[in-house]
Amino acid sequence: MTKEDSKAANSVVVEEDGGAQFQSYLNNDGIDELVPQVRKHRVSSLSLSDLNQWQNGLTKLSSSTSLSGNKNPSSANLKKVDSLAKLSRNTSIINRQKKEVIDHERVASYAFCFDIDGVILRGPDTIPQAVEAMKLLNGENKYKIKVPSIFVTNGGGKPEQQRADDLSKRLGCTITKEQIIQGHTPMKDLVNVYKNVLVVGGVGNVCRNVAESYGFKNVFTPLDIMKWNPAVSPYHDLTEEEEVCTRKVDFSKTPIDAIMVFADSRNWAADQQIILELLLSVDGVMGTLSKTFDEGPEIYFAHSDFIWATNYKLSRYGMGALQVSIAALYKEHTGKELKVNRFGKPQKGTFKFANKVLSHWRQGVLDEHLKKLSINDPDAGDADILINDDGEEIINQAKLESYKWSDSEDDDEDEDERGREVKVNVNKISEVGKPDKITLELPPASTVYFVGDTPESDIRFANSHDASWHSILVKTGVYQEGTEPKYKPKHLCNDVLEAVKYAIEREHQLELAEWNSVTDKQQQQQQQQEPVPEVDDEPVKTTDWFG
Repeated sequence: MTKEDSKAANSVVVEEDGGAQFQSYLNNDGIDELVPQVRKHRVSSLSLSDLNQWQNGLTKLSSSTSLSGNKNPSSANLKKVDSLAKLSRNTSIINRQKKEVIDHERVASYAFCFDIDGVILRGPDTIPQAVEAMKLLNGENKYKIKVPSIFVTNGGGKPEQQRADDLSKRLGCTITKEQIIQGHTPMKDLVNVYKNVLVVGGVGNVCRNVAESYGFKNVFTPLDIMKWNPAVSPYHDLTEEEEVCTRKVDFSKTPIDAIMVFADSRNWAADQQIILELLLSVDGVMGTLSKTFDEGPEIYFAHSDFIWATNYKLSRYGMGALQVSIAALYKEHTGKELKVNRFGKPQKGTFKFANKVLSHWRQGVLDEHLKKLSINDPDAGDADILINDDGEEIINQAKLESYKWSDSEDDDEDEDERGREVKVNVNKISEVGKPDKITLELPPASTVYFVGDTPESDIRFANSHDASWHSILVKTGVYQEGTEPKYKPKHLCNDVLEAVKYAIEREHQLELAEWNSVTDKQQQQQQQQEPVPEVDDEPVKTTDWFG
């Protein structure tokens, strides 16, 4: 077999039924060869609002972090951090009791990520079970546990705030823009890379407005190019609505540095014609043709979904199909494979971005929970650690926020020294999901449940990068019951409500087992530390000692 024959053979996937299917252009990114990362250390299943979690974070903070954020912290700052750690710990051991059910209010160690289309929505309609699912996550469940969640969708074409407002109205709960990751959201990081960008997709100027809200300065659309020279797309005349959205630009003198497909194209013929001309151009100038076909601008796609679910009975072609079409035309013209930059699921860049967003959101949810805890003890204001009605130990957040730190350990320092006391607000946030710089480091989520409807993007995304992510496939979108998905989920559910119930029950069993295990160990330690009673002439009854 020649080298060329070997390459050809490797480009074909042989199915179990003996048929052959050519390797998709969309699968040339190496994601299927990735090995999910496995954590070196186990993450506790106890709730984030359990004191032990905070002690671990404070200890780590005190040994490696400066409150001022400096890389080389001063000794004074280290003293402040060390004092913070000491303040949050109690020297006495709080007795815990073994339980059959954990049902005090708390914030979960695990978290959820949801796709939107096919999981929460189907076309213009809200999937009914999604409303009840959100109630469960917000603490309206028999275990009284609140589970942080974000939304990771390959959809786009609208501002994150608009998407959040729409979901809030549909789901009957508050969803913020900090919980929303759309396919084009990570493109924010390209603002300082490119000067002139062509944004493709969406309706009217919506995607242009989104790009400008990210910070891009010179944002153009295919409509601008068609306005500049109508002959670019001879079979399409701009409508009055489209004319209003155009800007007057001379594209023979204005180079395009990058093409960014933000949302699904509404005009495949015109958009493909313009995109291909720019890819084949010299330095992104319309009306030019490169002899080497490698002088054009970079092209970015917000996602690569080949199909997506609407309220029609069959799936519709999506941005991935447009990508395949452009790549085929490019190869037909040049003989070369088109190199593209991909965002969205299942790409690694989007996974990293989602982890960062989820971490910030979990921090904010926990901060809000701690501030809302009600304390009944009238003398609780002076305590470092408080006990709630269920016998659980919690941090006195009010004391933490009002505590004053001194640069000196000398109790007899003069008034000038006292005047330099620094007040530090720990975990003070103005809005959930937006913690201040001074925060206690959270452990990663014990498990991240990703609920999606598309095996090729959602399940592939959840299975490829981190072994602690738990993929759940639902039957309310692209996936058709009775078919064998190429990318197999860890669990299959009818809908998002069933998925949430499954995860909450699964995690409660893990949390309960760890709770009772820790309780057993604490009780054993206490028994070993019990003082031996003094023996008088008269024997002491055991009942008297324990009484």
